[in-house]
Amino acid sequence: MTSKVTVQSGICGFETTIEARDIGSGEVDIKILSQCKSVQTYAEKLRSATTDDLVDWKGSKVIALAAETGLTTTCLIPTAVFNVCWVEIGMISRKLAMDKGPLCIHFVE
Repeated sequence: MTSKVTVQSGICGFETTIEARDIGSGEVDIKILSQCKSVQTYAEKLRSATTDDLVDWKGSKVIALAAETGLTTTCLIPTAVFNVCWVEIGMISRKLAMDKGPLCIHFVE
């Protein structure tokens, strides 16, 4: 099965689609489509992740490649990668994720 999310960032104005597919042996294929040039560079380098990459910030290539490719620390894409991969490998319930809907950041002041 494949899990898919869209990320809409009102600040930069880009929409990104991320798909994750569990290929077994603790590895997930990742496909990222975006109009953002920095995210495109990130996507070229982050084509897969291991379970270790997904459960620990330290040593995670999800985070290391975000820094290497120049994503800002406020970019939602790495967090979205973690979330879609966690759903794909069963660490977050697919039903719960679908039932609860979007994750949001609202600026209130």
